[in-house]
Amino acid sequence: MNKLSRVLATATLALVTAVPAAAVATAAPANATPGNATQAGASERAAKPKALKLTKAKPGTHYGLAGNTITAKVRGKGKVKFLVDGSMVKKAKIKKGKAKYTLPADLVPGTYKVKAKYKKSKATIKTVVWDSALNVNLAAFEISASTPSYDLPELGGTVKYKGKTATTGYVDMYLNGNVKGGSSSTDYCCMSSVAADGTFSFYSFLSDAQKRGVGVWTYRAFYTETSSFADYIYSQPITVTVTP
Repeated sequence: MNKLSRVLATATLALVTAVPAAAVATAAPANATPGNATQAGASERAAKPKALKLTKAKPGTHYGLAGNTITAKVRGKGKVKFLVDGSMVKKAKIKKGKAKYTLPADLVPGTYKVKAKYKKSKATIKTVVWDSALNVNLAAFEISASTPSYDLPELGGTVKYKGKTATTGYVDMYLNGNVKGGSSSTDYCCMSSVAADGTFSFYSFLSDAQKRGVGVWTYRAFYTETSSFADYIYSQPITVTVTP
């Protein structure tokens, strides 16, 4: 082979091997572009806020006491439909981006599913009604203002809290059920600790009524699991009639 032929053969080989390399180099960015676009689109969809979102005021409520309040946060105007376990219970008007529904106090203990509907949007949240009760052995007393404290009858009771017998905690007594101000309030009467079997007793409760004078006085007993008084249940009204 002469010199000119060898030069042409070498050039032809270089050209053949160079073409696939160029093709591979340009193919990589082309394949990466659709993936990047897909990821960007997914991020935009994930960032879009929901048209309807539900929140609840408390983790749960106690049987016989005020029900939980469910709040629907809405982007729009009009009304939100609230359903409890599939049954429509209220159409609430949207005010400042919110619509609310408070469950009734007479719901039996259990877990309830609250659904909200707004146009084509739906949202669901669950709330529990705990089986809790503070029971007293007597809800009406009649005593004389002159009866010695050691002759006054005892007030006792039991506590069930969140479906179980309370084994600790405190029961506080307040005139007219007015807990505002706590133990510093003039309406505060006295406190009893709850025993391991869920019972409690008041020995000085009726003395408080005597000190307030002749008349009819109404109290309520309040149970709290801790001294923070963050969550509590209360008894029926307890009436004390003090005679001369």
